[in-house]
Amino acid sequence: MRELLADSLTETWRPSLPSRAQSIVEAGWMVGPNGALLLRAMYGDSWSGEFDPLEIGHYEYEVNDVYISLSDLRGDMGRYLPRAASRGLFFARRMLRDASALEGCDRLLALVSIFADEDYEGFFLQGATVKFFSRRGHYPDWFEDLEGFQREAIAILDLADVAGF
Repeated sequence: MRELLADSLTETWRPSLPSRAQSIVEAGWMVGPNGALLLRAMYGDSWSGEFDPLEIGHYEYEVNDVYISLSDLRGDMGRYLPRAASRGLFFARRMLRDASALEGCDRLLALVSIFADEDYEGFFLQGATVKFFSRRGHYPDWFEDLEGFQREAIAILDLADVAGF
C-alpha cells in the first residue's frame, strides 16, 4: 500500500464515488447502541442492538463494512491500482471528517483495503473495502503488521489523516 499511497497522492485524477457509496456519505453517521459509531446506511433491522459493551470496536467493524465498486476504473490499467486506492482513501477520509463531531471519534479508525494481486484470476471482481471501528473495548488488532498482507494493500487512517481534507 505504501507504493499505492504515494501514487494516489500524485494522481491528478479526482476520485468520484459510485452511487451506493455516495448514498452512504449522504446518510452520514449515527450513534447507536452503547455509543457505537455507525454508518446510518449500514445499520438496520438485521443488526441486533444487543452486544457486550466491551466488544464495541468489533461491533462497529462488523456493521461499518463498505464495499466500493471499482468496475468503472478498468479502462486504464496503468492507473487502475492508484485510482482504486485513491477512491478508497477518499471515501475513508470523507467519512472520518464527517464523524469528527461525534463523541468517541478521536478513537475512530478507517481500514482501506484494495486487492492488489493482479495475477489472481478474480482480480477485477474485487472492489475497495472500507471498514470503520474505534479503539474502544475489544477491537480488531490483526492489522498491526500491514506488510504481512500479501494480496491486499491495506491502510489504516485516523482523524489526523483528514487534516486539510
